[in-house]
Amino acid sequence: MDERRLGDADEGIHPVGPELNWNESRYIDFRDPESGIGGWFRIGMRPNEGRAEMSACVYLPDGRAGFFFERAPIDGNGLTAGGQRWSIGDPYRENTVRYRGPMLLLDDPWAMTDPKRAYQDSPRVDAEIDLTVHSTGLSTVMGREQWHIDRIFLPGQADWHYQHLCRSVGTVRLGDQTWRVDGRGGKDHSWGPRNWHAKIYLRWLICAVDDDTGFMLVRAVGPTKKTRGGFVLDGGEFHVVDDFTFRSRYGPGPRHVLESVSVTATVGARSWSATGTPQGWLPVRHRQPGPDGREALLRIVKSPTVWTWSDGRAGSGHNEWHDLVVDGIPIGLDD
Repeated sequence: MDERRLGDADEGIHPVGPELNWNESRYIDFRDPESGIGGWFRIGMRPNEGRAEMSACVYLPDGRAGFFFERAPIDGNGLTAGGQRWSIGDPYRENTVRYRGPMLLLDDPWAMTDPKRAYQDSPRVDAEIDLTVHSTGLSTVMGREQWHIDRIFLPGQADWHYQHLCRSVGTVRLGDQTWRVDGRGGKDHSWGPRNWHAKIYLRWLICAVDDDTGFMLVRAVGPTKKTRGGFVLDGGEFHVVDDFTFRSRYGPGPRHVLESVSVTATVGARSWSATGTPQGWLPVRHRQPGPDGREALLRIVKSPTVWTWSDGRAGSGHNEWHDLVVDGIPIGLDD
């Protein structure tokens, strides 16, 4: 069993490894049920490549989305890239995330299936995002003991990882519109060599009802390993799940939109069930040569989601669906 444990310093910056694809990434997502605003923000520092992957996304209640991605130049590891800045307060309890920069304003977020055209044709607005990200401490972090991560990760995703539920509070401004937001979702942090194509497909389900209740679940399928794991937080008690089942309903091709997902997680004789209904979708992609030398395309669709637990309680969060695309079809639709 992996006996590595997290300490307070692991919320911060780590020494850079020798691998060209060494990466340190930070991510949050949220959905505010009152305003209908959702969003996600990520920086993936790749200091040995001299660049970072910076992503900023805001979902609007009318179905539009603001989005920007940049391969931002960097001269070392850090907490700032391409207009996005993170700061670490009380470890595993408070971070801040700020973004200053442009966003594409997408009437149809599915325009990002052709990012070159979307960047050419979409209007841009100035964006200002200021979020304080609250969490409940190390005791509710999946990965505080790194053996947890073997239950969800595939070889090549990262050497170290943790994830936990969070609440993001602050302001979002796109152009001349500003919203106060108070939303829930997930936060994660990984470091080590990163291969986006370590998976064939992956499902990441995130739901938070309140500070003490929710789940983060992962189904991952790779060439040499399959995982189905995660955690449930119930009344403040943290449980690594034994297993979970889920059933997804999709719309017709070519988009194959996730329309709903029902999930049941189990720990011993206990179980928890919920149904999620996505409120929006934004596809991004990653391309690299496949084993046969031809280009392999990984589609990643991120969806702010309304959750309903079996007892009627409402939750907020995200779903994130990764699929290699084969002959135009996401490969994991039958799971």
